[in-house]
Amino acid sequence: MITIQEALQIIQKHVPPRRVAEVPLEQAMGRVLAADIHAPEPSPRFTNSAMDGFAVRWVDVQQARPQQPVVLKIVGESQAGFPFAGVVTTGTAVRINTGAVMPVGADTVVPVEDTRVEDEQVWVLSVNKKGQHVRYAGEEFKAGELLLTAGVEITPRHMALLAALGVATVPVYASPEVAILVTGSELVPFQESPAPGQVRESNGLMLRALVSASGGTVVYQAMVPDVLETTQQEIARAAEKADVLIFSGGVSVGPHDHVKEAARAEGFTPIFWRVKQKPGKPLFFAARKETLLFGLPGNPVSAFMGYSYYIHPVLQQMSGREFRWNQRPGRLTSRVANTLDRTIFLRVQLVHTDTGWQVVPLKKQGSHMLTSIAHADGFVVLEPGVTLEAGAEVTVYIFPQ
Repeated sequence: MITIQEALQIIQKHVPPRRVAEVPLEQAMGRVLAADIHAPEPSPRFTNSAMDGFAVRWVDVQQARPQQPVVLKIVGESQAGFPFAGVVTTGTAVRINTGAVMPVGADTVVPVEDTRVEDEQVWVLSVNKKGQHVRYAGEEFKAGELLLTAGVEITPRHMALLAALGVATVPVYASPEVAILVTGSELVPFQESPAPGQVRESNGLMLRALVSASGGTVVYQAMVPDVLETTQQEIARAAEKADVLIFSGGVSVGPHDHVKEAARAEGFTPIFWRVKQKPGKPLFFAARKETLLFGLPGNPVSAFMGYSYYIHPVLQQMSGREFRWNQRPGRLTSRVANTLDRTIFLRVQLVHTDTGWQVVPLKKQGSHMLTSIAHADGFVVLEPGVTLEAGAEVTVYIFPQ
């Protein structure tokens, strides 16, 4: 057996290089940019008005006061999308809407509330300064300016910026394609009522949600009976479609555990099997060129912890993210001890108090007990031979969401 640190190091050496894909902007939400984005055009593209009002020449209106308004002739209108085609000359003004092109000859906008209109004339009551309420072409950014850097995770805010610039496709890191294979002849779909001896299948749904949260895409999923030939066939099918194969179950030493043998038969090289950890000791890892295969134990908690600690970082990395655990310091509310020769992933709850976070170990830690993850916020890594008293400060690793 190897330690959890050794397992992480070995897996890291086999993570394939990131791939780049061009995706439509509409599908870019949550993806990671693979290249810098430079502005293809300035913003604004043209000088325009920031207010509804009148486009005028500053030289004509600079002396305007409420007691001494300046009267100008209205010669046209500049609407958003329909610019005024003429020129603003001495003694004239053009009605203008917010976002409309500034007419040639005009350099200032007087808001509607600072004017009075009678017939085809406008009385300008006051103007603060030349160029007021004018948005100049390129004042936000110029063509060629760096807008977004590679490595940014695209948000709705970024999508709005790119759409405004007419960016139709975006270079992103390709989402790793994942196959989920849940073994067990006793399993039935979770929507069904199990017969005596049967069990509702829950790991597949859990793993699918975890893969999505990690930035991966599930391209194949199957329930696999405990039959060697069928297991081998499913590996062959999955490996044609996916970058990463995730098995649940079939990796221990029982007569019906066929994943390791089937993987070898399909050309996968076993890298390690069994890690000094609880839960999840019979973790299996293999590779065929750049295709990875993870064999998680079938117990739900073991599968969840194995995925969270080993596979989640891999998919994050493959999808372009820099993986870091969300960690939170806190103090134990009770004594914990690890008398084993392997690391324990101790599931805990976090309770916030006036003095900080309290870390509450869950009483039921069995690898078959889903409540030990459903009711937990994260886990504490408890190394072999370590005893921690109540009040000891620990680091809690928050579960992937």
